[in-house]
Amino acid sequence: MNYRLPLSGDKAHYVRTRFDAIARRYNLYNDLITQGQHRLWKRVLVKNIPVRPHSRGLDICCGTGDIAKRCYKRLSPGDTQISLDFSPNMLRIARQRFPAANGEAAPASHVLCGDAMRLPFADGSFHYITVGFGLRNVSDLAACLKEILRVLAPGGVFASLDVGKVHTRGFRQLADFYFFKIVPFIGTLLQPGEEMYHYLPHSSVNYPSQDEMKILLEDTGFRQVRLKEFLCGTAVLHTGQKPA
Repeated sequence: MNYRLPLSGDKAHYVRTRFDAIARRYNLYNDLITQGQHRLWKRVLVKNIPVRPHSRGLDICCGTGDIAKRCYKRLSPGDTQISLDFSPNMLRIARQRFPAANGEAAPASHVLCGDAMRLPFADGSFHYITVGFGLRNVSDLAACLKEILRVLAPGGVFASLDVGKVHTRGFRQLADFYFFKIVPFIGTLLQPGEEMYHYLPHSSVNYPSQDEMKILLEDTGFRQVRLKEFLCGTAVLHTGQKPA
């Protein structure tokens, strides 16, 4: 398939509609293409999230709620976890993963439809913000990071899990073959003709390397920015803190 990425002005609409189309198969797809390793990476992300009394957390581009659910399990009564995405079909799955009603004995959970580029929250609303494989999909990465910093409370932590650039040449060639050939093939086996499975690897081409992303986070205003690589850099966790 001769795939071409959508133009920047069309990206938001394209991403929303195509994620709607693959929502039902998305969790299975992630398990297959990573051999289940994405679960380990997400556990590491959640361990980097500070939980304090009356914590308020936000997971943007939440998809089916994989990371938000893991964060929720760490919370106590009086804490709040909010999951936000703009794909209605993804959100339908996410809502099924949280309690139908919140009582005094459980943390609060809210699953909302919204845009990561225009977060519908006041300044300094959250003690932590997470995102998994979502920043590649926003229309303006720098603007999105500024919006995240805005709604993060002073001293709050931001954690992002996404693709990285493999440093070792031999392994990079192998990783590229797997990512651009095998990954779309697995997707088309699940849903023949669905081009989103070609978008997912191609969206990594212009995404910053892990070192460039670290610099971008620091330039945005985050401090104590750290990165952790998985599988020789095929996936990377970045964490940063808003100055107190």
